[in-house]
Amino acid sequence: MKRRYLIVALGLALCALAAVGAQDRYYATYTAEGSSLRYFYTPDTTDQRIAANTQDGLVEQDRFGRFVPSLAERWEASPDSKVWTFYLRKDVPWVDSKGQKTKYEITADDFVEGFRYVADPKNGIKNLSKDIRRMIVGLNDYYLDLVDFDAGKIKDKTRDQLLGNFAKVGVKALDKYTVQYTLARPTPYFLSFLVMELFLPVEKEFLDSVGENFGISKENLLFSGAYYISDWQRDKQIVLKANPLYWDAKSVTVKTVSLQKIVDPTITLQMFQRGELSSATLTAEQVKALAGTKWADNVFMAEPSTVTYWFVQNFTSANPEFKAFVNNLNFRKALYYGLDRAKLNELDDPYQPAATLRNTVVPEQAAFDEKGKDYADYPEVKAIRDAGNYYDKAKAQDYFRKALAEVTDGKGTIKGVQPATVDWKPIAELKIDGKLPLQMVYVYLPGATETKRAFLFKAMLEDLFGKDNIQVTLAQVIDDIFAEAVEPRRFDMLHDNFRFGFADPSAQLGRLVTKGAVNDGEFSDPEFDKLVDEASQKTVLSERFKIFSKAEALFIDRCYVYPWRMGGASYMLSKVVPFTYPRGGFGITRFKYKGMIVQKDPLTSKQYEELKKAFYEEMNKATAK
Repeated sequence: MKRRYLIVALGLALCALAAVGAQDRYYATYTAEGSSLRYFYTPDTTDQRIAANTQDGLVEQDRFGRFVPSLAERWEASPDSKVWTFYLRKDVPWVDSKGQKTKYEITADDFVEGFRYVADPKNGIKNLSKDIRRMIVGLNDYYLDLVDFDAGKIKDKTRDQLLGNFAKVGVKALDKYTVQYTLARPTPYFLSFLVMELFLPVEKEFLDSVGENFGISKENLLFSGAYYISDWQRDKQIVLKANPLYWDAKSVTVKTVSLQKIVDPTITLQMFQRGELSSATLTAEQVKALAGTKWADNVFMAEPSTVTYWFVQNFTSANPEFKAFVNNLNFRKALYYGLDRAKLNELDDPYQPAATLRNTVVPEQAAFDEKGKDYADYPEVKAIRDAGNYYDKAKAQDYFRKALAEVTDGKGTIKGVQPATVDWKPIAELKIDGKLPLQMVYVYLPGATETKRAFLFKAMLEDLFGKDNIQVTLAQVIDDIFAEAVEPRRFDMLHDNFRFGFADPSAQLGRLVTKGAVNDGEFSDPEFDKLVDEASQKTVLSERFKIFSKAEALFIDRCYVYPWRMGGASYMLSKVVPFTYPRGGFGITRFKYKGMIVQKDPLTSKQYEELKKAFYEEMNKATAK
């Protein structure tokens, strides 16, 4: 019966699609300008989206999330999962920004050169975590030697001599079409690393010819993926065209992807209703406003992803008042229990605001041990995961009173803080007097929803703790919260989101250690670092996960960040047929348009649910083989 239902459901879906006709263009929006086109460096969603669609790796994920061949047509692993060998497709060309064939063929050397670029610290590739460096033979020593040289600690060798040591790193081209990775420890989940941007190829001769201009424009790039960048106008639009020489061109249904920069969700909705967009994400107010209209039956909720949103606090803030408070555990506990995350989430989901809360930094259904047990089901993490909305007014106020007793002299003066001016222009400037109320700056991105969330955040803290105790100043960045706030350290608190990189807890926890790639708060906890390091040395997954779960429980208990909600889960209007494109919880897979089908008319919520049910039955059958 299950198989019969599946065939009938999918048959009806395909017949309906044939009736309305598939479209060869996809129109969407983006809100934040990408940092660059340098696809090895993707700090934000726009960067990741462009990288995923214009560059291919050795493997990719299909629409069920299975790892399948991409630029490598096959691979093999040694019995101990330490040596991985990939055999590339032959005669696959690099194309330029006009979609034309270049003189360059994609070869094994391109993957070696890509990793050589990533492994040079001067290129600033932040996602090259310690755990990844230790995983590949020789990589950590190679990287740290270059770091030491750049810091002036190595005097007896030249930088070129140190660069020559890359020959000792376990990334080799065995011949023109064979690339091999030698790992320092058994890594059965190595394929999940290969959908990260770190493992993409680059053509050495071309890279040398453009030098430091690599990625500053579409002309300073070559493309190996399903699309090439046809047009890039900063702060306006990005246009991707299907690569006519792509190795799997038959799977690319959408031939043109047009992305417009639109910050205002009101404009986005209006454009969709006029037929100018293929999809639109809705705010809570928009969902409510569409109730009772002809559009109500077209609203559906997209699936959550492994991306986690969390609130970040600046432990090295130049604001001495906030720095004094944030380095006090009782203050952080007060914020932990004082942030009503379900209330904050009502701006995205007015009907089930608690349904997409996430309490942990490592997502569920992403990493499994050798027995198939989800990391999120390990006891220490499961207790946190299942706690729901941990907002507790009484606890928050009690912790805040304890913090005041420890951080102030009892008469309103903050210990050790002198009057000062905090210059965070152009987003904020503060006059600090070292007395209550504590002045803190909350930084947020432009856009109607984020503005409302910022005002709600401010009201939430000031009402809970009293305006005589805390005063929240709101500061909005123009475009890029990382470039304008995080990197120059112009914030006390903000929220950001981080993707889950590969199928192991270290994908997040390994980047949250002291000086870790996503440690934007610049906190440091030697005990946490030690646990992460200890876990990383284990090769049996269950032993590894047990220690990682202890590390995460400690990390959450000490409130270094405040996990908030799942990414992806949002109300939508869309013409995109769901489950036709790659499915992945790791790296940049989830941004791919390859295989996407866009129908003429907007989906109905009923159609979405029917397709979803049929897809899961199909996926369960396919992955059970």
